[in-house]
Amino acid sequence: MLFATMKLWLKYALGIVMGTILYIALPPSMADGTPAISFLAELSLSIGGYALILTLAAGIPISVFRLSESHRFSTIMSSGVVFFAVSLVVAAGLGLAAALIFRPAPLPLISDNGVMQTLSPFDLIRSIFPASIFSSFSGSATWFLPLALFMLAFGLALSHDPVMSRPLIPVLDVISRAAYLINAFISEILGILLIPISLYRLLELRDMGMLSEYKGILVYSASATIVFLLVIFPIFYRVLGGKSNPYILLYSMTGPLFATAASGSIFFSSGTALRHISESLGIKRNTNAVIFPLALLSGRIGSVFIVASSFIAMFLSYSRNIPGADQILLLLIIVPFSVLVGAAGIRSDILVMLSLTCILFGQGFQNGASLLVPVGLPLSTCAVLLDGAWMVYSTALIAEHHGERTIKKARNFI
Repeated sequence: MLFATMKLWLKYALGIVMGTILYIALPPSMADGTPAISFLAELSLSIGGYALILTLAAGIPISVFRLSESHRFSTIMSSGVVFFAVSLVVAAGLGLAAALIFRPAPLPLISDNGVMQTLSPFDLIRSIFPASIFSSFSGSATWFLPLALFMLAFGLALSHDPVMSRPLIPVLDVISRAAYLINAFISEILGILLIPISLYRLLELRDMGMLSEYKGILVYSASATIVFLLVIFPIFYRVLGGKSNPYILLYSMTGPLFATAASGSIFFSSGTALRHISESLGIKRNTNAVIFPLALLSGRIGSVFIVASSFIAMFLSYSRNIPGADQILLLLIIVPFSVLVGAAGIRSDILVMLSLTCILFGQGFQNGASLLVPVGLPLSTCAVLLDGAWMVYSTALIAEHHGERTIKKARNFI
């Protein structure tokens, strides 16, 4: 009974603590873990995002229909697109500038090409409009963007003739609410799922060793993450017109941030983030259903910052000269684009995005991302932590600007 009434962030913290205790208690003979631990962690990660795609996809068309009826869809959507586009470019500029100013220690010029995964922007463009609409559903676990665009188009088609479409709205509403309830149940048991996940992640980190050669980039990324979370994001939120105490807002997302930190996966934590944004932040359902998927795909400024900084660290490890003005301008374009491509496959990690950046940049740096393979996990964790936090601030800002948020007190947070 006590567990059922606990705040979600306490449940998640308890799961992480229990995973840590199991890690400490492992006998020496199991220092590298077992296949069972790996299996349970992978299964838990899948369960955490089990209802996410359905919840997002089911909510888009009905929200587009209702916002279009009230003549608010175009203004909310356009402001969101512009806001996130500007945010990505600004984050890329901050990442490049910070890395050039603080200059993390050079990386060891030892590559590991055998485990690199790459994305092709041409494959993404082709996948946006597959030969059959049904392919958007079957491929949604890998590429969410085609399904999101179809659901957006479906909602706009319904709003074109609201009289004829109205009988279908209750059916879509039932599907959307049922998917949300499944997602809410999973968010309640996420603390249990975090036990094997946190245990497995700790084993992965231990297998990495001390990695003293990468101390510079790790300290830089961790420090930047803390500064952004505690200083820069709150300042941005207030400067851009936020109405709430930014630290209360950050507290409202403690649970999803715990889930992100332990799993290193935005896919795993987005289900509970969606619920927190609705029930803790008080953002109205229609706005939340269209802005949150947009934030998930294009609000990834943490990934942009880490990719930009990591690229400069890699560049300075290869070259004694700093990038020229033309190269900086090129990076301001390709880093946000690479992150957008990677974010369309919401399970992609920071190395995928960095690899695509290196490929598009060319000039002999095509394989540069392989230098950071040994520290891909901690870098990805820093990136998705910042992504998750910015999704909160940005969604709240857009909703407040359009009068779509009811501010709640901290004691009423889930």
